[in-house]
Amino acid sequence: MAVRTIAAGGGNWNATATWMEGIVPILGDTVFAAVTSGQLTVNVAAACTSIDFTNYTNTLTMNATLSVGGNVTLVAAMTIAGTSALILTANGTFTSNGKTLSGALAINAALTITIADDLRITGLLTLNGAGTTTINGLFNIYIGSAITFVGAGYAVTGTATFLVTTTCTWTHNSTSYLINTLTINCGANTLTFSTNGLRCGGGGTTTYLSGNVAGTKLILITLSRVLNVSDMIWTSATIQSGTVTLLSDWNIGSLTLSTTAVAINGAFNVNATNGLIISNAGAFTGTATLNLLGGTWSTSFPAATNSISIVLKGDVTISGTVSKSGTLTYTSGKITVAGSTLAIIAAATLIDMDKIAWNTVTVTAGTTLTMNKFFSGSPKQKPTIQSSTSGTVYTITFQDTFEKIAKFVKVSDCSLTTKGQLLMLTPNSNKGGNSGIRYINQSPNGIAKNAPSITDTMTCPALGLAADPCFY
Repeated sequence: MAVRTIAAGGGNWNATATWMEGIVPILGDTVFAAVTSGQLTVNVAAACTSIDFTNYTNTLTMNATLSVGGNVTLVAAMTIAGTSALILTANGTFTSNGKTLSGALAINAALTITIADDLRITGLLTLNGAGTTTINGLFNIYIGSAITFVGAGYAVTGTATFLVTTTCTWTHNSTSYLINTLTINCGANTLTFSTNGLRCGGGGTTTYLSGNVAGTKLILITLSRVLNVSDMIWTSATIQSGTVTLLSDWNIGSLTLSTTAVAINGAFNVNATNGLIISNAGAFTGTATLNLLGGTWSTSFPAATNSISIVLKGDVTISGTVSKSGTLTYTSGKITVAGSTLAIIAAATLIDMDKIAWNTVTVTAGTTLTMNKFFSGSPKQKPTIQSSTSGTVYTITFQDTFEKIAKFVKVSDCSLTTKGQLLMLTPNSNKGGNSGIRYINQSPNGIAKNAPSITDTMTCPALGLAADPCFY
């Protein structure tokens, strides 16, 4: 490896007089700038193994691309002019020493680049490779006017933080993603996402602090990710796999889960205004709360576990069969359920389900449901509440000891933990296999016409009357 030093008179890259050695640098050479070196113009596409401008006080003009296959060292005292790209083609360390790269920067392979300090770019940053590029260093990469990811299945990872503080266009192709931490802090400037939105991988954090966000506001998470984005609204979010950890509320349009198991953790809310689509066969779990504020709730794999806490807080349509365990709460809105089925596949807590005239509710045999009220319907919509296995009961436990009244329902294979606590007002509500339900206004003694006589005796305290009839 030879060292080529810029001569005092400087000049064009391809002129021998520009170099003290009288030889134009090629790949394998180190380009060195001394204190006495003159200006250098990259006037043709050029290449070298490293550049060291530590002592440079003159001007580097980028009128053509310069490919560097190793270390890059700049210095604050130098001037950079021109807009052509500096291209990194091999592993190396990038040291800015406080200098902003006024042109473009490209990484044209799956490399490992270490930034020794903050890297500031005015022009386009192109990340172009196949496989994974690693950008390390506990420093920031200040993105300039644009950033674009190119390459099939291309990932960018590492310990460096990508930071957007100015007006910027962000472009992913359909198979690339960013694993590094990303912070959006544009102030009065605008970050515009192109067609594929923001594609994030696992391990890093995405934080929104300030700025206008425009374009296609989609976020795709391919692996685990930490999110702190409460003050912006994403048009849609797709989680392919892994765990999303929330450090704030997450405001989105639609939420889609695909590929494999997904968890959303953190004591925060996911506020989805345009529905939930579960197209993955894995479990949907987590400690966060999903508020469905509108749209459609549908799933392609209703047998999969869905135990995250879901709150229905808007006009929501239930499509097909949707599965649930864990907690399901109704608070407000019109819930449209025509032709749909709610499948309770494991132990669940159901709150205010009497406010929804479900079409069919199927409960996995042997499961215990905790409820504050029982299901109810309307004269035009009588929910069918049934076991997944006919003849095998599921159990209802109410959260308090007060009697519950239900009407316009058809129930089978239901067993009450506290017998006699549930009163059914609907004729022909008993579809068989129930235990401990009282039927009101149907036959004498509250026994449905198609139910056997109560053989259990009612016991009373030694003195006084029983507070309320119970079955034992």
